[in-house]
Amino acid sequence: MSCWETLADYGLRSLGIGERLLPRSDFTLCQQVVLIGSGMLWNIYFGTLALLSGFVLATGLALAKAAKHPLIRQPALWFIFVFRGSPLFIQFFFAYFLFLSLKQVYPILTPFTSAWAGALVVLFFNTAAYSAEIFYGALQSVPKGDIEAADAYGFSGARRFRRIIWPTMLRLAWPA
Repeated sequence: MSCWETLADYGLRSLGIGERLLPRSDFTLCQQVVLIGSGMLWNIYFGTLALLSGFVLATGLALAKAAKHPLIRQPALWFIFVFRGSPLFIQFFFAYFLFLSLKQVYPILTPFTSAWAGALVVLFFNTAAYSAEIFYGALQSVPKGDIEAADAYGFSGARRFRRIIWPTMLRLAWPA
């Protein structure tokens, strides 16, 4: 089997295109590179999906962590503490066994016992926790003069956040 045939057969395997079974013997260097590369596509999918979906939760967690009310602040603090303070590999195991246990009680959670769905949930929460800490730091760094100027213009609440605080927070968080 030539390298081009290997690429055609296994290159887009992660998308469901090509051979389903792996070659059984006589692995060439080309086959190894193509198979590893096709598996790495899943990392790109998961990373992109976790970043995009975790972004929304991270913004909410950062706002909750900055809240003055303890019933809003404490759950966000604990969520960030748990998902930033434990290794990702251990989180995968805990989530897998949690979903297996919950599947007995709630059969609707059965799809989460597959490896890809459980991994996506864990990556979503982990990314959200790390991004929330970055966003919280950026939120604390928003210049007070900007907030005072928004108050002077009559902005308050959600409008002030959407127009002044959030764009400045994202600009400050972008390098991280």
